[in-house]
Amino acid sequence: MNNISEKEIRKVFEKAAALLPGTKYVVCKLENDIDYSGYYQSMGYNYAVLFYFPLDENVWEDYTEERMAVLQTRCFPDAGRLGNYVKELCDEAGIPYHIPSIPCDHMTPPYISPLSVKAIGVKAGAGWIGRSDLLITYEYGPKITTAGAVFYADDFTVGDPVTDNHCGNCHRCVDACPFHNIYGNAWHAGVTRDELVDYHNCSVCRYNNSTSKSTDIPGVGRKMACCGCMMACPVGIKNVLKVIEENRERRQYA
Repeated sequence: MNNISEKEIRKVFEKAAALLPGTKYVVCKLENDIDYSGYYQSMGYNYAVLFYFPLDENVWEDYTEERMAVLQTRCFPDAGRLGNYVKELCDEAGIPYHIPSIPCDHMTPPYISPLSVKAIGVKAGAGWIGRSDLLITYEYGPKITTAGAVFYADDFTVGDPVTDNHCGNCHRCVDACPFHNIYGNAWHAGVTRDELVDYHNCSVCRYNNSTSKSTDIPGVGRKMACCGCMMACPVGIKNVLKVIEENRERRQYA
């Protein structure tokens, strides 16, 4: 027991979320049924939190690999900066908080992270899993960057899990995949990643189709950025554009 109230923890999370425009966070109980929950079993953490923020540029119009790769070189460090900021604030407040390591091997199955941010998002009510196996958030669709972690609290209010998809008859992500690795199946609770996409072939195709032009971009030297499925999804575009515009205006008048 750490005797830190939910109100105090939320105050820390909200302060951290204010670091980047449009950032949201959701929390779920970390139990035996959540994907990759060794932190609950062996380390004593009992909640997981997912911070997510929208892309900061409209790259889905006139999409190119080069534009996406450059965008990623900004968004990925921002996610790291956000994660470290949350950790610093939690340490200061005495909140047990741990950021899982991110695997560096993206070519060897089974491609499992220590903590699934998609599982957190679904169990905490941020959104559902699309046909592309991406987390589709209600606010921003899949056009997000994420930072996940685990923490301990005596008690914390969590979101309601999402158990079914809201894709309807949309197959835009399926049609957008240049390698035909998305099967087109609809997700619902219990559907596995392997029933939705050929994840290994996706990784192999992106590696084999890397061009000298794209791999010369700093920070994206291992394989294609290929986010065609993410760019094709129509969910949340208005909200993403709104945050982009608000951020542009903020920079102009800073």
